[in-house]
Amino acid sequence: MTPEEVFYSLFRSLPRQGPGCSAATKKAFASLPALPDRPNILDVGCGTGAQTRDIARMTRGDLIAVDNHGPFLAAIREWASRDGLGERVCTLRASMDALPFRNEAFDVIWSEGAIDIMGFAKGLAAWKPLCRKGGYLVVSDLTLFQRDPPAELPDFMKAYNVTLRTEEEKAGEIRDTGLLLLSTFRLDEAGWLEHFYDPMAERIAALRAAVGSSPERAAVLDSLEREGGMYRKFRKWYGYTFYVMQRPARN
Repeated sequence: MTPEEVFYSLFRSLPRQGPGCSAATKKAFASLPALPDRPNILDVGCGTGAQTRDIARMTRGDLIAVDNHGPFLAAIREWASRDGLGERVCTLRASMDALPFRNEAFDVIWSEGAIDIMGFAKGLAAWKPLCRKGGYLVVSDLTLFQRDPPAELPDFMKAYNVTLRTEEEKAGEIRDTGLLLLSTFRLDEAGWLEHFYDPMAERIAALRAAVGSSPERAAVLDSLEREGGMYRKFRKWYGYTFYVMQRPARN
């Protein structure tokens, strides 16, 4: 396996491709004010669609799940067909910074744990035109919970080109984008550990034998293992916050 194949093999085998849980997805979706009877929903950076499935079960609407990795989308098509959701859930392979949709095509734009690939403010600015006026954007993103963290944490994040910002700072970015912040809540630790890093640790252990002595392949697993260790060490300082936003009717 190449290092890239090691990476995708691990993530494809996980129940989720990032921190999260059904309870958080359901809480965020339930917080949205009145939606059309059959809303059009876009899930950006969907992975294998754990949250896509939760949303599909809470609405009669149509969903488009977008990711740039074909096997993740194949997994969505498989469970959608198996669960009787194939007529309402479709997939599209595309980059999140070049989404091929007309303006105001969606009532809800959703993205859990993926917007940091583009950057929080940049992602919101790019996706806002795709949301109808009066529609909603819901994202979860890495957020600093306490100011002045130990230097080890921001130094670690720099390797991923991530600068941690507080909820107040992100609220300012939301305002600057012309969106209304309706509510926020933090993903609990179980969403990180029980639903993501614990299954990842088990899969890393299983893959160690498969990657053999290749330093490049082992480095992929080492990096992910360190990532989990950093969260366990600094979880009081950072995590995911869900941001529930609305595009104003006149903007």
